[in-house]
Amino acid sequence: MNKHTSVRNSIVAVAENEQGTAIVAALLVLLLLTFVALMATDTTTTEKAVVRSDAVFERNFYLAESAAMEGIQKLANENSPQELLAPLLTSGAKNANLLRAANNQEPDNDVANLDLSGDNEVDSNDFLETSQLDSKNSTYRAVVQEPIQSGNSLGMESSRLYDYVAYGYSEGNRGRALVKIGFKKRF
Repeated sequence: MNKHTSVRNSIVAVAENEQGTAIVAALLVLLLLTFVALMATDTTTTEKAVVRSDAVFERNFYLAESAAMEGIQKLANENSPQELLAPLLTSGAKNANLLRAANNQEPDNDVANLDLSGDNEVDSNDFLETSQLDSKNSTYRAVVQEPIQSGNSLGMESSRLYDYVAYGYSEGNRGRALVKIGFKKRF
């Protein structure tokens, strides 16, 4: 008897075994396939959640960026110094809800510049003007006038260069984004 015949006979013997070895082997293979299918389903669910989260972040980011650009455009089109200088703004001014002065102690600290509610967190309660882009009123804008940098006010016969930081903030679908864009205006 050669080697191939004995292997074939042993396989046939296992298949004809009345003790259930073949059935147990088949059930183990099915159990293994079930675990593989469950892991694939779990991975797919996780990937879908990541994609949805990414889409929410992108939407909030682009809305916040648009709100900041909207604030920049509003000040870039303004010619009146009374509307461009935060200390000169009165409550009836066009930019009273948009423009504010930077914090004296920490002019580069975003929380110090924006936190009107006093909770040490930047949220929708800290903005007085909503963006015109978002129909749900969940996108806000603010512009902070930075202190005059040294050297920007030396020329008596020329105009001064003022630094501003535009902020856009958007929150929606359990996500939020804050965008900060610096710009300069000479007048």
